[in-house]
Amino acid sequence: MKKPVIPTLILIAYCAILIKVMVFKDIPPIRVGSLMLNFAGTNGGHGPNYVPFKTILPYLLGFKGWIIAGVNLVGNIALLVPIGFLVPFVYRNMTWKKSLALGVVAGLSIEVMQSVLHVGIFDIDDVILNALGVVIGYSAFAILANWIRSRNYKKIVVASLVGVAAAVALYVEVVYPTTHQPVNPVVDAPRRDLCGGTGGTGQIISVDDRTMTIKRKDGVVQSLTLTDRTTIRTSAGPASASVLKAGDRVTVVVYDGKTATTVLICTIADTGV
Repeated sequence: MKKPVIPTLILIAYCAILIKVMVFKDIPPIRVGSLMLNFAGTNGGHGPNYVPFKTILPYLLGFKGWIIAGVNLVGNIALLVPIGFLVPFVYRNMTWKKSLALGVVAGLSIEVMQSVLHVGIFDIDDVILNALGVVIGYSAFAILANWIRSRNYKKIVVASLVGVAAAVALYVEVVYPTTHQPVNPVVDAPRRDLCGGTGGTGQIISVDDRTMTIKRKDGVVQSLTLTDRTTIRTSAGPASASVLKAGDRVTVVVYDGKTATTVLICTIADTGV
């Protein structure tokens, strides 16, 4: 039997990319229109977490804002899906139980490397999400392989069309409206709660040109650095740091636990923008 050289090389290359992104968080902020998101780090300065679902549940309930929840939950799952999909090409005796074990090992390896190298904080919930991603990837492989063996090409075509339709819907409903918002919206335009009714990450206690201190929903007071690359948005559109004021409720996307990459103001005060 020929060795699966190409799948092995692809798997090794992807593992290297995964370590670069998830361990060393070496990925630039991604800009969607005027909104900048950093998918490499949203840790809010917590210590290590060894309690399952301690951080997942608040995200699912929207306590920290849906943007931050999406970055953490979807990101930690999606990045491990290719591992679950690629490994069966290399190791032909993979099962869903073995994929679950592989997911746990992969998640633990990432978290331990972060802790040992002092580039991140151990979180058991990240291990759970990583393991789920691997299982989803293996499940997709198993379903596709079964369809191919049974020559059920109709399902393959339908699944492909559904995937394309989902991608188009995502672009039309989310990406396009976000990237084509007017830079200077009219004053009378309807104003939205950018935090989706969640109340955001917390409330601003004090703010100046370079530093913002917030009291999070969990009661923790956190000081965040504002840089020239920090994106600030109100319901009226893009804004500058001068619109931030004590008392505003905000959703904050944070990099390295201390630098704000994006600040969404939940309150619907007149910002003068």
